Amino acid sequence: MARVSRKAALEEHGINCLAAATEKVYHAAAYVRLSVEDNGRAGDKESIATQQYMLEKYIELQPDMKLLAVYCDNGETGTDFARPGFEQMMERVRNREIDCIVVKDLSRFGRNYVEAGYYLEKIFPYLGVRFVAVNDGYDTLRDGDGNEMVLSLKNLVNDLYAKDISNKIISSFHTKRKNGEFIGTFPPYGYMKSPEDKHKLIEDPETAAVVRDIFQWRKEGMGIGQIVRKLNEKGIPGPVLYYYIKGYAQKEPVGAGRLWKEPGVRRILGNPVYVGHMVQGRTRKSLSRGIPKENIPSDEWIVVEHTHAPIVDQETFTRVQEIAEECCRQSRAMSGRHGTAENIFKGLLVCSECGGKMARRKNVSTKGIVKYAFVCKVYQQNRGRQGCTKKYVREQDVQEAVWESLRLQAEMASGLEKVLQRGKGGGQETELEYRINSTQQKIRHNTVLRSTLYESLCDGTLTKAEYQGMKVEYDRKAMELEGELNRLQEERHEYNERLSSWKKWLAALKESQAEKNITREMALELIQSIQVSGYNDLEIIWNFADEFAHMAETTDCGRKGAR
Repeated sequence: MARVSRKAALEEHGINCLAAATEKVYHAAAYVRLSVEDNGRAGDKESIATQQYMLEKYIELQPDMKLLAVYCDNGETGTDFARPGFEQMMERVRNREIDCIVVKDLSRFGRNYVEAGYYLEKIFPYLGVRFVAVNDGYDTLRDGDGNEMVLSLKNLVNDLYAKDISNKIISSFHTKRKNGEFIGTFPPYGYMKSPEDKHKLIEDPETAAVVRDIFQWRKEGMGIGQIVRKLNEKGIPGPVLYYYIKGYAQKEPVGAGRLWKEPGVRRILGNPVYVGHMVQGRTRKSLSRGIPKENIPSDEWIVVEHTHAPIVDQETFTRVQEIAEECCRQSRAMSGRHGTAENIFKGLLVCSECGGKMARRKNVSTKGIVKYAFVCKVYQQNRGRQGCTKKYVREQDVQEAVWESLRLQAEMASGLEKVLQRGKGGGQETELEYRINSTQQKIRHNTVLRSTLYESLCDGTLTKAEYQGMKVEYDRKAMELEGELNRLQEERHEYNERLSSWKKWLAALKESQAEKNITREMALELIQSIQVSGYNDLEIIWNFADEFAHMAETTDCGRKGAR
């Protein structure tokens, strides 16, 4: 008797192979992106609204997709993946809420060949995410259909296109700078872009007078800190707040970010733009050459003189630069006379109220004894009138607090290490490993049972209705077990990463105990920040603290596993 194929046997019983299988419904996210702010351009085939409409209709017509959310990055470059909408979408992907991503084409997803490939070939398969590029006809659900080579070529073309555009933009910007045309996003404080020509600067009637006052006060001998306090006392919005009010910036500043600060005043006082000279090219960034943003030496800046009306005269500007140089000379002389100790905690001390970095201040007694303290810059500049309240801590007190806390951390870490070593020495599996093995066994058992259904149908042991019902149940169970296994494996991966981070923390702690004093390298390695509140009130936030606490909570002689 000729052997009948399983597919034919099923069709004889009136069962369609595809229809019999339970169709998985994917929770899909539509992702749309434009490099240039689209501002609601109606009818543009590349507009955000058009992309969104197209993807929504596409998902609506797919029987195995359900639209969960639409994520948008309007005005964001495709040359990297640091985009707000994309990061929000990936957060839900990692939380297992989204398992399908749909884009118009690969260029909307990203134009960086390496990063795009990493997501498509590594991250998405690991997370079990289906990826669809509609116009490119690419769907990761269709394996082995030759699309992998096409996908790689399209990603490479998108990457080369982005680099070609980068080269052309750099060349265009360089030409505009040489011609004295302004190409910045924000005009310098005190100026505005001309309504007739956005590459020309004209005086801003609301802020030009403020710039003149700043230069005049400095020329008369007023210190930078005094100027800052005077501006804030007058209630004049700081540059960041002013740019937000005018619509140049989208994010509203809060707290101290709304006020004037010393760095902002210094930038104004040292900028030749206020005497009518266009100064550009202070920083450089090139995608095509792989150059990240970097500062350019002043002798390489592009300066074109007399391109717009000055706000201050040359004599005033020159005098202000002389005052700045004289202050620098005095500061260098003072430092040379008494010496300046290394600032071990530079950038680590933070005001708990305004969030600003604490400033280090040097005090020299009449006997020549040098002491250092950290103060809140916002309070110091405004004397508590607005923005923040007084925060003060001596550097010696910070060193003592950090050293004592390090000693306690090292003692706890050493005890935890012994517990972990005893757990490993016994050769016992964690609960997490046991659950993974158990789930894998259940998957194998379910697979065996599911594979016997066809034979049972063909030999009459099962009716067609019984076959369909049992197959649906086995398929459901298979999906449930696969999901559980993926979750457990990801949990094990996170546990191992946490353990690795904790070991790094432990090694750094041991190294610190070998030193007699805390060093700058140790501070950066071990400390995330030091929050200062009130007078000498400190809270030390450690690097790896979460991993350390989690390991301490979940370890019970090596038996509690990953939770």
